[in-house]
Amino acid sequence: MTRKQFDIDAMTDLMAPDPATSAQYRAYLEFDDRDAQLLRDVHPYLKAHQSGVVLAFYEHLLRFPRLRQLLDDRHAFARLKQLQAMYFDSLTAGNYDETYERNRVRVGLVHQHVGLEIRWYIGAYRKYLAELAPILRTALAATPERYQPTYDALLKLMCLDMSLALDTYEQAGRIELSGLKNYAEQVISSLPSGVMVIDTARQVRTVNPAMCAMLGVAAPASASAQDIDFAAFLHLPELCERIDVALRVPEHCEELMLTLPAGLPSTEPRYLRCALSRAWLDGENLLLLIAEDLTVPMRAKAALRDSEERFRIAFDHAAVGLAQAARDGRWLRANRKFQDIVGYSEEELKTMSFREMSLESEMLASEASLRLLLAGEIPSYAIEKRYVRKDGEPVWVNVAVSRMVASDAEVNLMIVVEDISRRKQYEHELRHMASHDVLTGLANRSLLMDRLDQALALAHRAQHQVAILFIDLDRFKTINDSLGHEAGDHVIVEAGRRLAGIVREGDTVARLGGDEFVVLMPDILDGSAAAVLSAKLLEALLLPMNVLGHEFSPVGSIGISIYPRDGVDSNALLKNADAAMYRAKELGRGNFQFYTEEMNARTLDRLRMESGLRRALERHEFVLHYQPQIDLASGEQVGVEALLRWCPPGGETVAPAEFIPIAEETGLIVEIGAWVLRAACEQLVAWCEAGLPPMTVAVNLSARQFHQQNLVQLVGQILAETGCDAALLELEITESVVMADPAGATATLHELADMGVSLSIDDFGTGHSSLSYLKRFPIHALKIDRSFVRDLTTDADDAAIVCAVIALAHTMQLKVIAEGVETEEQLRFLREHDCDQFQGFFYSPPVSAEQLRRAMEGRSRAHLRTFVAPSTQLQLARS
Repeated sequence: MTRKQFDIDAMTDLMAPDPATSAQYRAYLEFDDRDAQLLRDVHPYLKAHQSGVVLAFYEHLLRFPRLRQLLDDRHAFARLKQLQAMYFDSLTAGNYDETYERNRVRVGLVHQHVGLEIRWYIGAYRKYLAELAPILRTALAATPERYQPTYDALLKLMCLDMSLALDTYEQAGRIELSGLKNYAEQVISSLPSGVMVIDTARQVRTVNPAMCAMLGVAAPASASAQDIDFAAFLHLPELCERIDVALRVPEHCEELMLTLPAGLPSTEPRYLRCALSRAWLDGENLLLLIAEDLTVPMRAKAALRDSEERFRIAFDHAAVGLAQAARDGRWLRANRKFQDIVGYSEEELKTMSFREMSLESEMLASEASLRLLLAGEIPSYAIEKRYVRKDGEPVWVNVAVSRMVASDAEVNLMIVVEDISRRKQYEHELRHMASHDVLTGLANRSLLMDRLDQALALAHRAQHQVAILFIDLDRFKTINDSLGHEAGDHVIVEAGRRLAGIVREGDTVARLGGDEFVVLMPDILDGSAAAVLSAKLLEALLLPMNVLGHEFSPVGSIGISIYPRDGVDSNALLKNADAAMYRAKELGRGNFQFYTEEMNARTLDRLRMESGLRRALERHEFVLHYQPQIDLASGEQVGVEALLRWCPPGGETVAPAEFIPIAEETGLIVEIGAWVLRAACEQLVAWCEAGLPPMTVAVNLSARQFHQQNLVQLVGQILAETGCDAALLELEITESVVMADPAGATATLHELADMGVSLSIDDFGTGHSSLSYLKRFPIHALKIDRSFVRDLTTDADDAAIVCAVIALAHTMQLKVIAEGVETEEQLRFLREHDCDQFQGFFYSPPVSAEQLRRAMEGRSRAHLRTFVAPSTQLQLARS
């Protein structure tokens, strides 16, 4: 223990006697100046023998263990010897003033501080006297009568020294006791526990602030509270009763719990644990009351109980599975939701380990994370895995595991389990949707490309071939446009089902979109396998299918590309199979074609043409040529047909047969058709303004144009903006277009006819017209297709068809126009069978508007009415 700080000067000032006290005590000892003089007289002799006295004195001290222990410090021992020598010198020096007394007090303080007991102190002075007596006798041998007074003076002085030293001990003890008392009072005052001491007279001796605060009473001025009756102080009947009992029983000792009602001193009840015991102090058997405020811990316990109850309720009724497991995997507890997820009761789970419910294939990842968790390297981990339910079915769960250290330092595992089976099902469905066509359930482009890449990699290693079959349903758009998308969807679904039912196991059927399908054959020896499968697929597609009450026999076209002959990567194989498919369409549809290099060139030409078409309108590359229409009865030119020509800059004119199909497929025909209609009307107005005789201008409407919702508004707008007379405009529609949706076509045709526009059916006889519908259409003319006119003089069937069309038209009060008249024999046949009008190269090829204007201005009426000799026709054509 560290010795407390010792300020000897301050202590000396405090304990040195005042002059009055010193004089009184000297008088009591009868020490006066005569005594001082006697000692001064022997001082020289005694000083000469000083060293021997000091040596004998310390040899005596060191014979005793207790004193030897105090003098064990060599430096302290040397200093003490020096001080003793100084004291011996001053003892008989004769100067006994205030300084002498202060030195005596300092010596006493040092001895008291080092722990020298009083008995050893008194014994030391006895040793001094014993050593000095013979020396003094020798010194006064010549005057023996002076020995007794001198020794008595020495004895008086030593008694004075001892009284000063002993008084120092006493005062130091009182100061130390007072300090200890103050220290004890401070300790008691600062104790968190309440302390009260009661004597047998029922008086409160001591009470600390903590006790006052617990009891709600005012604290006394000091911890020592005298003359306060405990009953008047406490105001707690139960406690006062127990104190009375304790004061009557000398050896009483008990503990009790007190509940302080609300308002004393708190607004809420408080709980005290009190210990009553008897204790002896200063000869009195006092009663010690120690009180401990348990309000906070008891409230904490109550809160803990509430928390545990809330936890139990939350644990049992949580929306996720909760469980606790030992570090070895044994289940310790589980809530209801967890039991529902795994199908086991809590009792059954307690006999199992979570490892028994895990799939062996998933254990490795779980065990690695568990080791890190138990080692304290991670606080928790989460993993998605499958538990095996009691019924043997696996269930997908998200497992979050945390490390929990119990109060006994035992490590347990807290496990949160969420059933994610539905989420996994959704994820599976989303993955399926991401890789499969929504309508048919077949593979989509993404999955096809992935499988194709894998097939090509495998084929490269195994040196075998891969086939791509690109399938397109012919005229599928007609079904969509006529019966609606619902019918189209039925056809697509059924076609996909048939294709999937024919292919080999391991082949992939994918839908790229619209009516396009692809079959991947990943392992074939040669192209014959692809040809055989293609034939089966076409045959399966051709089987009749009933869709919304309508029977169809879909026709497909298939293009085939073979790895590695036709390409070494996925995109090249698909592109080349697509080119082969278009070649199959060009060759009459309903067949399959293998890819060749020429197809690729044709495809590139088609792409270039499509790109050029998109810029042709902007660059004003389209022009109209006009072919005259002649009245057979009068020989007059009564109209023209506007025919579109494409003249790219720096290139040859592109024939309509080459670019019109592409414009139809891409939808550009709508914009181009509107331009043709406007340009023809503007030209007709220009001719009229130039003084040419009135005539009609015939404009062809494509299928896309005719089915536009705003067709009638567009025609009316163009007529109004150009100032063209509606009676001079004739719109030509093929019979296949109007028969695709007869009801809708009828309404559109009536609206156009109501505007004054003439209507004609173009290419009549090549489609599948219904006479019942034909008579409802507000048409004005039928045009005989050139395919029937070409061989009518040599083919009896064509001649019969032409005659029948003329007769049918006249019966229905319709005008008949023959197209493609190229010979005089054809013209004669038509005149003989009362055909109304004709057009063709026999009279004039399609020419520009300027050429037609000049020809019309330069012709005579005789020429216009004469169709007899070839020379005449050639002259007319050249003009």
